[in-house]
Amino acid sequence: MSGPKVIRIVTPAERKLIKQRWLTRLKNKIEQVKAYAIKHNMFTEELQTALNETLEYYQNISEDNYRKIEREVSGQIEFLDKEKKNLVKKVVKIRTSKWESFKNLKSTHNELRFLLKKKSIDFQDFDTPSNINEIEEYREKVDYLYSLLKEAYFDSQTLTDEQKAIQERLSSGESLLSVQKWRSNRPKVVSRLKKLENALKKMYISEISQNKIQEFMDRCTELDEEAPNYDLLLDSLTIQVAEFSKNQLALREAKEELKTAVDQLESLELNLNFIDKWTVLLNSDNLDDIKNALEKAKYLYAEISEKIIVEARRKAIKKALQNAGYEVNDTMETAWVENGSLVVKKAKSSLYGVEFMSPKNLSRIQARVVADKNRSHERSPNLDKNQEEVWCDEFHDIKAILESQNLSIAIDKAEETGLVKLKEVTLGGSYVKKEVKTKKRKKL
Repeated sequence: MSGPKVIRIVTPAERKLIKQRWLTRLKNKIEQVKAYAIKHNMFTEELQTALNETLEYYQNISEDNYRKIEREVSGQIEFLDKEKKNLVKKVVKIRTSKWESFKNLKSTHNELRFLLKKKSIDFQDFDTPSNINEIEEYREKVDYLYSLLKEAYFDSQTLTDEQKAIQERLSSGESLLSVQKWRSNRPKVVSRLKKLENALKKMYISEISQNKIQEFMDRCTELDEEAPNYDLLLDSLTIQVAEFSKNQLALREAKEELKTAVDQLESLELNLNFIDKWTVLLNSDNLDDIKNALEKAKYLYAEISEKIIVEARRKAIKKALQNAGYEVNDTMETAWVENGSLVVKKAKSSLYGVEFMSPKNLSRIQARVVADKNRSHERSPNLDKNQEEVWCDEFHDIKAILESQNLSIAIDKAEETGLVKLKEVTLGGSYVKKEVKTKKRKKL
């Protein structure tokens, strides 16, 4: 195919960056899964083997096989995301059950305290633990109160309706926030308390600070239920819980992204000292500072890596054109950078030239034959087609030169000869190709 072509040129420097970029993302994702599994006692030998083998497999793939790395590592990261979500589901189930158990224990504790006092039974009271992780010790203490009540209330085999009602209440559990005496609350207050408790429950399930959860619970307890603005204060507290949770989850995600961004910058091996300041932020709780650093780190990595890649591409293309006999001076290079177009001619008097068009980063290059628009009367369809076939030889030479420099050349798109009408441009006499021996045409 000798018509217009769209070419991707990948330099050794770019292939190295591609591998580093994807392996850094993969490594960080593996570390996230591993850390989460270890934290929740789910890090099995099988999981460890699978994670190690995955990382080792892609580490051993050659940089030259960059297409495989680009294609497969992104899929592996998606798979690891799903695996972590499965672990999270298991943890959510466990923590939800733990929260409900603690809630039931707390409501049972309140009920038992009330009934023991009503029955004038002596008992040593105790406070509700502030940490849900102390649930087992708390359960033992509550069981002891229940045994005291049971001895006094349930000596006979036959239970009264009141006793049956007590048993039902003890087994059902009430809100963690109902820490006053047992009584009938207003429905709208119960609803508001339920909303607040659900918000706190989400905090616990999402593994947000246990101390903060207790702080919100204590603030709820301190509210005066008889105050005229009680409902408003309760709603305000619920909003604060929701906002705090949202901030903490965003903080967690931003820290993970910042770590990956910093690791990618470090993979460039440029000894950027200020990166240490961003690393310190991984232990900070200032979301704005972390987001600001993340934005700068991403931008800096994109700028530096693209500069490395573009410079390598430009040098390689310039060298290939010069070796193929074309003159590419500094003025032409500057014009290419600014306008994204470079036109070279075969001879001063030629009707035809070759145009290379590309974005500034040279990620894709369109190469095609162009004709002098001021001399269209000298051309014919057959001559245009013949020139495109001649260009096939020229492109074959340039491609071979680029590959000899260890560049990967991929033709993303190629048109048939004569299928696309030649573009007409003004061809000056300064773009000259040196005389080279004509070679036998090759088909691509």
